[in-house]
Amino acid sequence: IAAIGVSEQISFFIFTMGSGFAMGTGIIVARRFGEGNIHGARLAASQAIIFMVIFSTLLMVGLLFAISWIVSLFQLPADVANYTQLYLAALVIGVPGNFLLFQINAIMRSTGNAMFPLIVLISTTVLNAIFAPFLIFGIGPFPELGMTGAGMATAAAQILGAIIALIGFARSDFKFTLSKETLKLDTSMLGKIIKLGIPSSLQMFSVSLSRMGMFKIAGSFGTSAVAAYTLGIKVDLFVFMFVFATGIAVEIATGQNLGAGNIKRVFQYHKAAIKVLTIIMAVLAIGVFFAGEEFAALFTKDRAIIDATKDYLHITVFAYVFFAIGVISTRVISGAGAAFQSMFIVGGSLLFIQVPMAYVLSKYTSLGIQGIWVGVAIGYIAFAIIAWVRMKGGSWMKARV
Repeated sequence: IAAIGVSEQISFFIFTMGSGFAMGTGIIVARRFGEGNIHGARLAASQAIIFMVIFSTLLMVGLLFAISWIVSLFQLPADVANYTQLYLAALVIGVPGNFLLFQINAIMRSTGNAMFPLIVLISTTVLNAIFAPFLIFGIGPFPELGMTGAGMATAAAQILGAIIALIGFARSDFKFTLSKETLKLDTSMLGKIIKLGIPSSLQMFSVSLSRMGMFKIAGSFGTSAVAAYTLGIKVDLFVFMFVFATGIAVEIATGQNLGAGNIKRVFQYHKAAIKVLTIIMAVLAIGVFFAGEEFAALFTKDRAIIDATKDYLHITVFAYVFFAIGVISTRVISGAGAAFQSMFIVGGSLLFIQVPMAYVLSKYTSLGIQGIWVGVAIGYIAFAIIAWVRMKGGSWMKARV
């Protein structure tokens, strides 16, 4: 469990580069759609896909040589480090497929087609679930590869998913076609994508770095604390899927409506999203509070891990609504093209408030390990306040895409 938890954070850190550039592309495509400039949207999409293929392939090669060094930075126990390296060495092979999936799904969502990414992601998940047991346990003619097999299953699913996405994209109404115009390097367009992509990637990097910092703090309390944080994050991410999905919708709506010159509707979307998510988060928080121990027991029989996970969930659920407010507010800002503002809000809240609070409360108070969990909640509350104030300030409306 500990190795998977660390691996997920490292892989999340890697994949932020792909998701960041995909977010930048999506913002441009949504704005062009709102302006009614379909040709400009197609050109941006084509340039972005070609850029992503080249960039992700080069990144994969570099990562294959750097995995051992990256894992060593965490100073993990030997057994955890070994499992982490085995998993990641196989996983990074799927980086080009994963990045291409990010890009195509972001483009299609920005055109208003939310069903396409859903079908593609379900297909990828099903493929992963099918491949994993065969490669992990050596069923039938397949060798028993353990953690390496788990990484290979995910990589294979991502590559096949990218192929499925490309085929579907080529056959959709918003077609990607290779032509002299799309293949010709458009430095202006690429510049816009990179300008929006870099801060979007750095924003995701800050999330990843904050979690790595939390893992390091938890690691000082032993493997049980790392496992508890891993399980707690899994619950949080499941709950936050509702927040992230709504945030994507708000981001797209912001870009399209600003392109159409309808600023009033942007604020209406923001208000409606927060109302809906407040209800959903409150209901889920109650469920998680009372079912946290049972969830942890599904993964382990270790009483120390179960108790620590229960404590984590009993504390962090009180910040769920605040986290939703923060995400929706920053999605409005990023959807307008003010990616640097969004980056500073997220990075500042997590890296300069959440992580330091977790460290201080766990190391210099009687809270101990529970101080980490309180720090998580405080970080989310600070995130909501800062994002809300900046969103209401309105300076993001001056951004040009």
